[in-house]
Amino acid sequence: MTDPVAHSLISAPQAPGESVEANWSVEIIAPPGLETALAEELRHLTNEPISDRPFGASADLPVEAVYRILADSLIAGRVYLPIARGRATQADELYALADSVDWAAHLRAGDSLSISATGGNEALRHTGFIATRVKDAIVDQFRAATGTRPDVDSDEPGLRIHCHVSGNGEASLAIELSNGSLHRRGYRAEGGEAPLRENLAAGLLWRARWPQVASLGGGLFDPMCGSGTFLTEAALALWGLPDALRRQRMGSPAWRGHVADARDAVLDDAARGWLDTPPPRGSIAIVGQDRDPLQLAAAHANIEAAGLGEAIELIHADSFRAPTPAALQGIDTGLLISNVPFGQRIDNTHTEAEWTALCSRWVQSLPGWYWGILRASESELTWPLRFEKRLMVLHGGVEVEFLRGQFSEKSLRRAFGPHALAGRLIEQGRRAEYDASDFANRLRKNWKQRKPLVKQGDNALRVYDADLPDFKLAVDWYRTEDDETWLDIQEYQAPKQIDPQKARARLAAAVAVAVDTLAIDPGCVVVRQRARQSGRQQYGRMGGEHIERILRERDTRLLINLTDYLDVGLFIDHRLVRDRLAELSRGKRLLNLFCYTASASVRAAVAGAKATTSVDLSNTYLDWAERNFELNGIPTNGHHRLLRADVLRWLQHTPTAAERVDVIFLDPPSFSNSKSMDDTLDIQRDHPELIHACMAHLAPGGVLVFSNNRKGFTLNPSIESRFQIDDISRKTLPKDFARTPERRFVCEIRRR
Repeated sequence: MTDPVAHSLISAPQAPGESVEANWSVEIIAPPGLETALAEELRHLTNEPISDRPFGASADLPVEAVYRILADSLIAGRVYLPIARGRATQADELYALADSVDWAAHLRAGDSLSISATGGNEALRHTGFIATRVKDAIVDQFRAATGTRPDVDSDEPGLRIHCHVSGNGEASLAIELSNGSLHRRGYRAEGGEAPLRENLAAGLLWRARWPQVASLGGGLFDPMCGSGTFLTEAALALWGLPDALRRQRMGSPAWRGHVADARDAVLDDAARGWLDTPPPRGSIAIVGQDRDPLQLAAAHANIEAAGLGEAIELIHADSFRAPTPAALQGIDTGLLISNVPFGQRIDNTHTEAEWTALCSRWVQSLPGWYWGILRASESELTWPLRFEKRLMVLHGGVEVEFLRGQFSEKSLRRAFGPHALAGRLIEQGRRAEYDASDFANRLRKNWKQRKPLVKQGDNALRVYDADLPDFKLAVDWYRTEDDETWLDIQEYQAPKQIDPQKARARLAAAVAVAVDTLAIDPGCVVVRQRARQSGRQQYGRMGGEHIERILRERDTRLLINLTDYLDVGLFIDHRLVRDRLAELSRGKRLLNLFCYTASASVRAAVAGAKATTSVDLSNTYLDWAERNFELNGIPTNGHHRLLRADVLRWLQHTPTAAERVDVIFLDPPSFSNSKSMDDTLDIQRDHPELIHACMAHLAPGGVLVFSNNRKGFTLNPSIESRFQIDDISRKTLPKDFARTPERRFVCEIRRR
């Protein structure tokens, strides 16, 4: 006998032959994070009160309303009808709870069953064991009463039973009325890459206001549609699920409590979508776009399988090149929704600046449209649009964020550029929220040491380089040919554990102190944050403030850009290296590899180099190099050439005797994985191959000047044994960089 206090039986809602008037108290499971969306959808479908719950929703509903949910809900995951609750702190108590149910009222001995389980506690840790104990109780009860037992069928059971055990020892038993998880629509032939669960996509469409948008005749656009889940679910929300699928969603066909008349009435009725009156097919534009033809092929197969081929348009295009298709022209309102690879490891080849440009195009071409974006929550990148709602959901077992907003001119985040940011920081810093007196003292001391360099004509200096642990900054001083003085303050990104507000106050104090200590016009300061960058990010454009100035290095005019890029276009720690190159190249031929803005080539040309060839992969910096040559009246269509090429690949060609040069400057990045390169570059690993290739391009008696800024770099012994090496790191180290000699290595390499 079971303990009536320990076990609470919930009356069988429909035993054979009873009246069908009683309601069913059901529990409906939602995708995590979409419990409210589920409850709202169920209220729309049933016109009945529905309560939100941490797991989804619960309700005491007429039988027909329950079947309506099973047939037509797009957000529901599973539908349970609880039949017993009780204590289950150990296996025997769980068995007793299951045995307290009269299973003959729910199942015939000759039918099949399956049992699922969730949760657990210290004694019942494994869901497989929980399911087994419940099965044992049911089978033993039937065997004792009839001498036979139901079979277990995991694929197509006659009755689905679910057991949930909580951590505090409570357990519940329920009939599962859904045929497994309702997210399985049956149309997905191909999932594509990182596919969304169908009911997750539906829930996000609900939260993104698709019912309201569609009721106004608005369109829907997924710019990176993948296998088309958002598109398909958006169409199903308007016109309902296919009849065959609605019937397949009914679970536990052998359950003796089914009310066939109520079920058949729902299934014979038209499918119910999210609008009271479904629009004519074709009257609502639902458009998907993707650059991957394989993904589009999967989307096409899925859409056709759902019977929606005429309702959805697919376009093969890259949204970064074609942000909005012509099919959306003239549609005043709509919803842009997508699962984007923003900040994710999956195919994320675009920079934050490129995403900002794309969002700007959407703002321009889709004014007034709503948008919803699903993206990785752990991303360090900032989504370019201001959002009104942020929702955390689970996608593939990983927590991700769904952002919702509306396109307008005010929705686009306009980040402060380095110049505007400096002005705001100076204003904040002068409110004395943080004591930066130590920084002021060190800056004053450093500037006193730098003054002799200024007097001798150096117009670009480092006046502070993370000297103090609390002020991780680099401060560079520039004097232009118009006699302006500028500060370029670069903050090394603070660790994540540092309080952002404290870090901001400290930075603001340092900027204000630097302006006052060095007597700089507050309008001549820029501030940037330097984070660890990948090879291709060094070429990314940062902003559009476009503050350019010309300064003189010795007798050469060079262009710097103080705002738009990670660096200003001139490596000031190399000015003595450029002096040496100008000396070596006088009357000779110079090859400058990884030339950046070609300042070394221009210096050599001004000093009398016979010819220069400057090679780089970046069009941006080669254009900049051309302007540097123009500033000095030197054409680049004759003896001085600019060449766009992958240096690693270009060096592979064997030069003729006439192509060999007298001086080579090799200053590669420490690491690069630029998408334009054929391979990655790791200077510690690859420098022997690079140096050997360069020496093949060197004329007899020539010299290779090799430089890099990788901390801890060591020259491979094979290079030292084969060639004559002259380490000039100390000789070419400017006094303003004397604190950090370990950051650079420079040597001259000649044949023995």
